[in-house]
Amino acid sequence: MHEDGGKVVITDLDIKPAEASIKIGETLQLKAVVTPSNADVSTLVWKSLGTRIATVDEKSGLVKGVGEGSIRIRVTAPGKDGVATTMNLTVTAESEPSPDPDPDPDPDPDPNPDPDPDPGTGTYTNRWEDTGASLPDYPTYDISSVKSHNDFPRVEITVSGSIQHGVYKEGTISFKDPKKMYSDITNFSGAAMKIKGRGNTTWGAEGGIKNPYRVKLAAHPANKILGLNRDKDWILLSDVQDPSLLRNATALRISRMVSMPWTPKFRAVELYINNSYQGCYLLVEAKETDTNKVPVSVSETGEVDSGYYLEIDDKSDEDLYFYSESFGKKIKYKDPENPTAAQKNFIEGYVNDVEKLLKDKNFDSETGYWSKMEVGTFIDQYIVQELTMNVDGNMRLSTYFAKDKDTKLFMPMVWDFDLSLGNCTYLGKDFNLPYYDGSRDGPKGWFVKIRGGYPGENYGQRDTYYQYMFKDQKFVDALKERWNTVKPRLDKIPAFIDKMCEYNKVAYDHNSSAGKNPRGNRGWYYPPDNFNNWQEAVTWLKDWYSTRLEWLDTEINKLEADL
Repeated sequence: MHEDGGKVVITDLDIKPAEASIKIGETLQLKAVVTPSNADVSTLVWKSLGTRIATVDEKSGLVKGVGEGSIRIRVTAPGKDGVATTMNLTVTAESEPSPDPDPDPDPDPDPNPDPDPDPGTGTYTNRWEDTGASLPDYPTYDISSVKSHNDFPRVEITVSGSIQHGVYKEGTISFKDPKKMYSDITNFSGAAMKIKGRGNTTWGAEGGIKNPYRVKLAAHPANKILGLNRDKDWILLSDVQDPSLLRNATALRISRMVSMPWTPKFRAVELYINNSYQGCYLLVEAKETDTNKVPVSVSETGEVDSGYYLEIDDKSDEDLYFYSESFGKKIKYKDPENPTAAQKNFIEGYVNDVEKLLKDKNFDSETGYWSKMEVGTFIDQYIVQELTMNVDGNMRLSTYFAKDKDTKLFMPMVWDFDLSLGNCTYLGKDFNLPYYDGSRDGPKGWFVKIRGGYPGENYGQRDTYYQYMFKDQKFVDALKERWNTVKPRLDKIPAFIDKMCEYNKVAYDHNSSAGKNPRGNRGWYYPPDNFNNWQEAVTWLKDWYSTRLEWLDTEINKLEADL
């Protein structure tokens, strides 16, 4: 009998029932059957792997159907050697109602529609679809009644004492949209939640005037939050290192334009904690596996060739990780969080095989790296990172891999653009970029194509996958073809920025007047210009972007493989 601190540890798990079908709106109580039978069950955690189809209470295992489809419900016994298992759930439509004798001639299937909808279907089957082809130029928020910051959508948090970095504290949260800018639901109040500080360089930046947070609701909300979704997990990005407040929003829009498999959606909000104004934030969907998020079906105990979600991040030791053999990348397990030895051997071996094929310059379609990678997603990710000259996303930090049972290794998403789009004065010097003139970084010149990131003896100069892929003419040709497909969409980014300024002006002005923008002395992160207001910072950003876009358009179309 295995004991841990006096508690009998769970060695195996089953769920009763193993399969079930319910209708939308119905509930089902799941039961975990543990081995040994006297093991401690107080720490079991339940999770739905598709919250738009069904939700589950993480403590009790009570499931509720919310949309048609089939998913899995997982239960996990946390811990270093924790075990997990899943059951299969199908949710069907509600019983057909009696015919309406006086039907609505123009029924609205969603009383709370998303003002910035995704063109795709929102299922795993559209992973490689070109969803950006039909993406609107910008969202259509209704600001006709938003006259001041008091009218702007807000998040209000109540918590006892100060919020610590990395340590959850319980409290309550309200989401308010008084003028229906994002949705018809004006007040979602007083939900139980827990909150913690997050971020590496952003936590405490600028003297801690505006810290970023992660929020986890105690239960799935009954309605969409500000027109987004019914998730429990949210990020509050502060943009405290960005005088324009628009770099993360702009990069995520670019991500949707190039059709990354998943792009987190966001809303600009005013944040209040204990009635104290914190600034204008982005409320962003948290990064996690789900039917409509990172598109993998997560592997469970005993399922080796299944779903994996990984992150390159050299700064954090809080998650389980491994170092890849050929490129020395520190790669964290995001999901599953506690893989079995067999699972680790499988995915680590797969990543190492990819890296060896790249290092060996095996460019054969059948036997080389193309046979192990969804190269199109690496091309789309490259376009986002090169266009923005993103310091942290260049296979250095915040770089994500995924693999599902029916896919090769792919790039599911992009993240972390505080120090991008010219917002980094040390980039040229520290990465020894050949065009660096000692005063300004970019917007002309290669970055991701020619420079990698740590770890390595030469900071910021160690090769990544891209330096090898650019030696492959097939990759270069595919990049040029993809670039010329998405370039007309990328031309629309300045119009998107203008719309964001129009929509969010009252909140941006409030943020500035309250002293929540970076100070006039830019320090070692920011452009050398000292902006008098956020409008000047926006103009600088748009000029930088337009110059870089046209430079890349010329240079990408001239590319040939590096020999």
